[in-house]
Amino acid sequence: MHRDLVFKNKNIFVLFMLATIGYGIWRMLGDFFYLEQTIVYRHAVADKSMLYITESSAGATTSFVYKYYLYTAQKTDEVFLEDIKNGYEPFLVTTDPGVKVSIEDRTIFLKVSGDIFKFNNIVGSAFIYLNSSPF
Repeated sequence: MHRDLVFKNKNIFVLFMLATIGYGIWRMLGDFFYLEQTIVYRHAVADKSMLYITESSAGATTSFVYKYYLYTAQKTDEVFLEDIKNGYEPFLVTTDPGVKVSIEDRTIFLKVSGDIFKFNNIVGSAFIYLNSSPF
């Protein structure tokens, strides 16, 4: 009976070690699989927010993807890029390079022609209105 208890603890220990090693490998390789983004546009929204548009490409055979973020204006571009690398989510993801952006006070108006992969208008510091068409 004592032998069964040791065997169960050994399995738990091996499972824990495999999970720890897997997490370590995932954290080390995560930087290699990160899709690099460059800031192509930024504009102040009211006093406390900044609209950032980033561009990223997955390779020669894919089109560019444009991601739209609303971020605090008190932080630098480097901190912003570090935060999106750590999982800060965009409110709009599209392949349209010619999105018409107009900003009035705390309101952002976007007109998109083309594919929209993600849109979320629940952002705390501004109102976002989207007008889209497939062409």
